[in-house]
Amino acid sequence: MNEPLDPVDARQARQGRPVLIILAVSMVLALIAAGVLWGVVSGNDTTAITDPDVSEIESGAAPEPMPHPGPRSASAVA
Repeated sequence: MNEPLDPVDARQARQGRPVLIILAVSMVLALIAAGVLWGVVSGNDTTAITDPDVSEIESGAAPEPMPHPGPRSASAVA
């Protein structure tokens, strides 16, 4: 019949420093790729430059305040 295997011999992968190095390098490469993708997706957004409200704020000009609507009457609430 089959003899029971030693748990160390039954493992499918190595253990130790080489495996840790591979895992660390792959994690660093994944973080670099995520950073590059983040920069591409959130990088050059030019739509805000054409927005007049944003350009006024960036130039230091204060936007005009909105007029106060005034008090509501009791008939307008019902």
